[in-house]
Amino acid sequence: MEKKLLYLRVKEEIEKSISQGELKPGEKLPSEPELAKKFEVSRPTLREALKMLQREKVLISKNGVGTYVNNRSDFIINPLSKLQSVGQMIKNEGYTESELDIKIYTREPEDDWKKQLQIDEKVVILERSRTADGNKVVFYYNIFPQSLVAGHFEGEFSGAIFDFLKSKMGIHIAYAITEICALSSSKEMDQNAVKVLGNEEIILLKQLHFDENDRPVFYSLDYLKNSVFKLFIKRE
Repeated sequence: MEKKLLYLRVKEEIEKSISQGELKPGEKLPSEPELAKKFEVSRPTLREALKMLQREKVLISKNGVGTYVNNRSDFIINPLSKLQSVGQMIKNEGYTESELDIKIYTREPEDDWKKQLQIDEKVVILERSRTADGNKVVFYYNIFPQSLVAGHFEGEFSGAIFDFLKSKMGIHIAYAITEICALSSSKEMDQNAVKVLGNEEIILLKQLHFDENDRPVFYSLDYLKNSVFKLFIKRE
């Protein structure tokens, strides 16, 4: 058990180094002795972590040359401990991202949204999907109190929501509370996401975003294709 825990920890640390740009696509990894010393593990334990990353095509091994970060992983890696936009995650892995199915509308909130956003008013929903190299990989709803965004979502919308809030409304998203959920066959919004992304395994992230004053700004339902996104978090 200890051995398994160690190689998984090393694997997560290497993935984190890649996602944060410390190890770049195409870059050669340090030698096994250097990595084993850095992570304070044995070389057999290190090799288990490297083999797992190679099977997932995060790393590639060149015989007689060394181990390299794949120029583009088959996965979009998302460390949940790091708050960043979905579009940025897609770009970080070398994919071309774009937006589709953009809709903006007002409706009555569900009870859960009222509780999360601490409101008793209608909400404005920004609904859209994102693509990686033309393939739909994410569909989501960003849910805002109507009084907060009144007049700001008129006309067309595109780009990162974090950037929009900061540049247009002076709101900086400081952190988010994320819940990982299963989809429900009885939820209309969940089933709508399945129609958009196709009948594949989908991960649902329910996220409540706060500003620097701990005020809830918006709630989101983010649907990610499980075959494309790889989520991880370091636990201590």
